[in-house]
Amino acid sequence: MNNLDTVIDFGSKNLRLGVFNQSSEIIYSSNIKIVEESENENLDKSLDKLIRDAEKKLSTHLIDVNVLYDSSEYNFLELSIKKYFDQPTLISKYYKRLVEEANFIISENNFRDQVVHIVINKMIADDSIKLENIFDDIKVKSLILELKFICLKKSLISNLSKKFKENNLNILNIYCSSYTKSIFYKKNINTQKNFIFLDIGYERTSALFFNSNKFQFIKSVPIGGNNITKDISKVLKLDINYSESLKIKFNKNENEITFTKNSVNDFNLYSERTEKNIPIDLLKKVIDARVNEIIDMSVTQNIYFKQLNSIEKPKIIFIGSGSKLLRNYNSLNLKKSFSELLFFDESDTMICNAGINYHRSNERFLTNNKKKSKKIGFFEKFFNLFSK
Repeated sequence: MNNLDTVIDFGSKNLRLGVFNQSSEIIYSSNIKIVEESENENLDKSLDKLIRDAEKKLSTHLIDVNVLYDSSEYNFLELSIKKYFDQPTLISKYYKRLVEEANFIISENNFRDQVVHIVINKMIADDSIKLENIFDDIKVKSLILELKFICLKKSLISNLSKKFKENNLNILNIYCSSYTKSIFYKKNINTQKNFIFLDIGYERTSALFFNSNKFQFIKSVPIGGNNITKDISKVLKLDINYSESLKIKFNKNENEITFTKNSVNDFNLYSERTEKNIPIDLLKKVIDARVNEIIDMSVTQNIYFKQLNSIEKPKIIFIGSGSKLLRNYNSLNLKKSFSELLFFDESDTMICNAGINYHRSNERFLTNNKKKSKKIGFFEKFFNLFSK
């Protein structure tokens, strides 16, 4: 059982776990809801239970894990690097070295962040030949790589690693959940030249831009589905838990709303709004305002979005738990900016599958290249010694 790979999607409200064999087949999966996300004790208990239940089922210890993690603290950088050769040279000989050098440049000049993903967006040989793949038998006189970097604050990575160590777990890799999901999901979508994945989470939304099926840009903002709940609670002066239920009910089709109570927490939207004197127009305006703000901040006010050709409107594909609430919300006035609105059906297992798919992809190994060593002179060593 030592040849297993473990993927944990570490969300603000939910933890998802998938264990895979070497054939990328999922042999165990589970999820657990974090009831009180603000209490670290509950988070630790949830993580511990998730792992221990899996170990009992699999009769083995899980130590090394790959974590899918989303945050509004992700940063995006771009870099183009070029290499001239004295004589025709095999691309494979210098390709990895150029990626290493680019990674070194980004890492040395971005002290607060750690590179999580390196994406090779374009490869150009001899100043004009566009390449899709690297072939060992191609010799060139020059090579240009255009790279995208997704980075995360080192302090967040450190805190996350510490939390997992407290549960006897070692993080092998941290991946951006929104990025790995979009890379996996786009294989199952009929795409066009421009399309956007909008991943709405609990208190974070990430927009990922693609052009000609290639990743171009990511923008994360610190607002999500929970902000809609907070707005409803504040404006309508309702309990926060009741506001969450009201939001969910409001965004369901009329046919989906049950008129009989199956539990204490169930209620009929129409009778409740009458009994509690909830102004439905005001509720709609509150949701409208926050939804529009989420899309404006993450997409339409984005520099990259403004540079898109207005004739070719992009598709927008909604993913994430927060987007499920918008599926039946007919008041979304987005046709002016987007050619089509799609809602992608994702499951806990699918999210973990996206993680293992990326973990075993060739792209993932780009971030594992060794950093270029930096020579330190005598005076620099002397200065560092006495500056501590």
